[in-house]
Amino acid sequence: MMRLGNYTVSVLFILFIGCASPEVKIPQNVLTPEQMMPIMVDIHVIEGARNGAIMLGDTNGIEDYYAKVYEKHGITEDQFKSSFAFYSDNPTVFIPIYEEVLDSLKANGALLSKKGVEIDYED
Repeated sequence: MMRLGNYTVSVLFILFIGCASPEVKIPQNVLTPEQMMPIMVDIHVIEGARNGAIMLGDTNGIEDYYAKVYEKHGITEDQFKSSFAFYSDNPTVFIPIYEEVLDSLKANGALLSKKGVEIDYED
């Protein structure tokens, strides 16, 4: 009876290992997760600011802001888009990147709210 239990455990272990997701190899032409994270943070900040700026009459297109992010990080639009497409197709790699992006945005938001914004109005 003990042999049957060991056999069952062994089979379950093999099935578990066999069903585990294989490691995703990141192609050479794709930005690394370490490169993608700060770019994604900047894009989210721009999109958030841009949503508010629309109401304020900003005439610049969002593409102009994206171009500045690409320039800041020394990449091209095609590099970003192809990397974003790769990571979107591979959620096991993309989710940890996105979690870091969210953590960074939360930390930046907490820092801003801690500093606060002071506006002096003249009477």
